[in-house]
Amino acid sequence: MGAIDAIGIEARRVLLEVMMSVAWADRELAPEERQAAQAAAMSMGLVLPGDGDLTSPDRRPVPPEELEVGPLRERDRELVYLCASWMAMADTVEDPEETELLARLRARLGVSAERASWLMARASELRQAQVASKATWWRSFDRLVVDAARALETKRA
Repeated sequence: MGAIDAIGIEARRVLLEVMMSVAWADRELAPEERQAAQAAAMSMGLVLPGDGDLTSPDRRPVPPEELEVGPLRERDRELVYLCASWMAMADTVEDPEETELLARLRARLGVSAERASWLMARASELRQAQVASKATWWRSFDRLVVDAARALETKRA
């Protein structure tokens, strides 16, 4: 199973927009964030905006409050939050803007503070495993989504 099989199409679209919002939260796009966003788009079979759009200082991410999350299942909401947390760690620095965005996203997705802590810890573990294994961004994101989807199914069971 790959990332594209682990999450529904509605959640994939929200996830990509959320990851772009986290990457742009500090108004700077680090090379690691660009690579993580490209890997996410590729893994989920979605089209990422052209590189000019992606790196444009005029790019305006969709605020969490405007995301269409109504049709998302609870597991997919948690998966979106976990991936957003992973993206916040892509450049190894969680900026205050990213922290604030994650808090707004948590509220929009309806994820409890306790559950968000668990999801962030899981994202951190997966990011550390990526660094240790020197895996590509694509392989790391794919593994992140698959492992997280399985963990969330197990945690709920």
